[in-house]
Amino acid sequence: MNTEEETARLKEAIEGSRWDRAKQLFAGLRPADQVDALRSIGNEDAGRLLAHMSASEIASVFDRVRDDDASKLAGSLDPVALSHMLDEADPRAAAHLLRELPLERSSDVLSRMEERETVEALLRQRAHTAGAHMTPEFVSLAPTMTVDEAIATVRQRRPPRDTVDMLYVVDERQRPLGQVSLRALLLAEPAVKIKDIMSRNVTCVRFDDDERECARLLSHYHLSMLPVVDGEGRLVGVIPPTESLEVADGQATADMYHMIGLSSAERVFAPFSDSVRRRLPWLSINLGTAVLAGLVVSLFESTIAAAVALAAFLPVIAGQGANAGSQTLTIIVRSLALGEVTLQNVRRAILKESLLAVANGAVIGLLAGIVACVWMGDVWFGVVLAVSMFLTMIVAGVSGALSPVVLKALGIDPALASTVVVTTITDVAGFFFLLGVATLMLGYIT
Repeated sequence: MNTEEETARLKEAIEGSRWDRAKQLFAGLRPADQVDALRSIGNEDAGRLLAHMSASEIASVFDRVRDDDASKLAGSLDPVALSHMLDEADPRAAAHLLRELPLERSSDVLSRMEERETVEALLRQRAHTAGAHMTPEFVSLAPTMTVDEAIATVRQRRPPRDTVDMLYVVDERQRPLGQVSLRALLLAEPAVKIKDIMSRNVTCVRFDDDERECARLLSHYHLSMLPVVDGEGRLVGVIPPTESLEVADGQATADMYHMIGLSSAERVFAPFSDSVRRRLPWLSINLGTAVLAGLVVSLFESTIAAAVALAAFLPVIAGQGANAGSQTLTIIVRSLALGEVTLQNVRRAILKESLLAVANGAVIGLLAGIVACVWMGDVWFGVVLAVSMFLTMIVAGVSGALSPVVLKALGIDPALASTVVVTTITDVAGFFFLLGVATLMLGYIT
């Protein structure tokens, strides 16, 4: 039986109030399919099903759903049931959910929780930082422990299953000294000291570091977990593998959305009013930049009137310039996010992209000129398009390289604003070069 059929049977059991059958069907789904099923049956039916499940069963579901889905599902639970569920849930999942709820409801639920102190500590962390993604439930080891003692410590403290793949060794002030994998721990002799099998290369993040830095470190060093330290260098939490994947995926998604002027919170089935509010501002800005490009064209009305065929080349110039600028822009923005482009090598990166723009511009300009010459049957049309295309490609490459670097230096997210800047520059420059060169050579092309 496929997942769609199982979901249909689940919905039928819920609508018939056959709760034992519904719970049996739901329990038979794989964890990821459980989340998809709740989304498919709708919030009302999902809430009715959750009302007949235990706090621990609900918690296991909420640990896996996205924040926006979790907040919708939470609306179907009363404050008492929700507080019991959050006591059973992973503290970071509980904190994520409470951040999504209205302040009054969040405070009410939090006041009823037994694990209030742990969750409150996470809520005090700023959103989108390492501290917001960490869990304080982890096991630290002393370097003087034996392997047997370390294993006994893990058994005694019973940390969450996703925080024991890598164990961190700390000094008496809780500052990280090294790390040891669970595999190394299990394969070592019982009497061996932890300090003799630990690796001393520990990559840490501060609790207030941006999640973009977390994603960069995870990618650069191929890590599955990240230890989190406070301002004094003491280990206060870890970002486990499941959360690490969410951080990396979230940043990649955010960059992709920002490149086209969208919020990473946008979803295909998001409320209509929310989608309008998120998309309309950037569309309005794009309209303004398009008007600016149109004003440039209007300055050369007499040239276009004298050589109407030039109008056919305007979209060619605009499209090629935008594509060239977007290529460079995407590479630079991604490299900035991954830390590959830094203050030390930014000049080399810009120089490389500028030289590449010259080379590409020469080739594309020549090809465009040949096409224009054959199309119009006039070599001078070819010259006009070749020269203007060459200059436009150079501007596109240089602006695509410079814009994200300058915006980042100004404290503006380059992924969010660079596309509008580069598109405006390439459109304005492309139209100006095409019509300006044509004006200079008007006597030859008319």
